[in-house]
Amino acid sequence: MVVAIAIVGLVSLKIYAATPEKPAPQVWTPGCVASVPKSWGAYKGGSAQSGLAFEDTAGTLRFLTNIPCDGTPAVALEIRRTVSNSSNGGN
Repeated sequence: MVVAIAIVGLVSLKIYAATPEKPAPQVWTPGCVASVPKSWGAYKGGSAQSGLAFEDTAGTLRFLTNIPCDGTPAVALEIRRTVSNSSNGGN
């Protein structure tokens, strides 16, 4: 009887020791944070050549290439929508 209890105890200890622990959640803090004004509109995409693109409600596109940490980036290129002029044949 004592042998059976000892075997059950050893098996239980082995099962407990073999149970993997739940991994601790990983918390990541970015090393750099830049802010873009909400008025610049929605993020539209990005590439290595043109940078990050934002389009506001008026259709203005802003491209950001050099984005500083802890600040507002300077616009590298801004493309504005204009009212078409019938004299130049634009749509």
